[in-house]
Amino acid sequence: MVPCVPSGAALPPKSTSEDMASAWQALADAAAALHRVASALSGGSARSPFALSPPPATVDDGVSLTDAINLFLVSKSRSGRSDAYLRQLRLTFVDFARGRGRTSIAELSVADVEEWVDAMTVGPRAVRGRLQYVRTLFAFAQRRNLCAGNPALAVDLPATSSEAPGIHSPEEVRKLLDAAQAWSPRLVRVLAVRYFAGLRAAEVARLEESDIGAEFVTVPAHKAKTRQRRLVRIQPALRAWLDLGGELPGVTCEQQLPELCIRAGVPWLRNAPRHSFVSYHLAAFGSAAGTALEAGHSEAMLFRHYRALVTAEAAAAFWEIRPSGGPG
Repeated sequence: MVPCVPSGAALPPKSTSEDMASAWQALADAAAALHRVASALSGGSARSPFALSPPPATVDDGVSLTDAINLFLVSKSRSGRSDAYLRQLRLTFVDFARGRGRTSIAELSVADVEEWVDAMTVGPRAVRGRLQYVRTLFAFAQRRNLCAGNPALAVDLPATSSEAPGIHSPEEVRKLLDAAQAWSPRLVRVLAVRYFAGLRAAEVARLEESDIGAEFVTVPAHKAKTRQRRLVRIQPALRAWLDLGGELPGVTCEQQLPELCIRAGVPWLRNAPRHSFVSYHLAAFGSAAGTALEAGHSEAMLFRHYRALVTAEAAAAFWEIRPSGGPG
């Protein structure tokens, strides 16, 4: 049995935290009702893991993994966590609960977690993220006296590569934007904001035209990955591309990028626009603190994950990229 949250369910991307909490609570209430009916039919206890009374001092070893997951999701929603974060949790837990959902969370072992990790076909970074989510789930269950230990802590996090991220050269960026200009004006606007303002794909999908001002792109706290508001100065290169007009599509456009790369004859590299922005911004303006502030992360993370060494000449060429026959 998998969590009661339907695998195809998705909360509205612009829902308020109150709306999301209500939605998750409604799903949890439905699970609690089913739990009571099943218990009554089987002659067992009708106690629901969603009861509001304080948990007992001893471990309740009768709460299934499915019930623990739904209780955890409701708690995270009530705390105001983002819709995107809740979706990632749900996808991870649906996978983890496959074949284990009816098992008491107190009975799950290190071997269960290791078996789940070993079956993954994703890269080390994704494995680390999913395992961290499950560690958090067990920690939550411990605090609620639903299990005695955290078996996920005994499973080692896989090592990840420290290789420098891939970036596009100024000429490759120009080819991509020119190809997008001839193919899809909305894609041009998305790529311009990603390359010249460094926004994450998900942040651009949430961005509205009203967030783009005369001097700055404003990333409101509820649209930022870090949940902190930030301002990114609009450099002349970005202004020139924005002046072409159009509107942001409200989606990431990730599915269109492989075809765009084929049209432009440029290899697509994961997160290349953001990596390029950070690298060329640091090389051009020489302030790690300033670049980190506009990118929305710490200086330590900048040097650890995003910075690629580029020459001053390449940085200057990047910030001079303009639309073919356009302004600037």
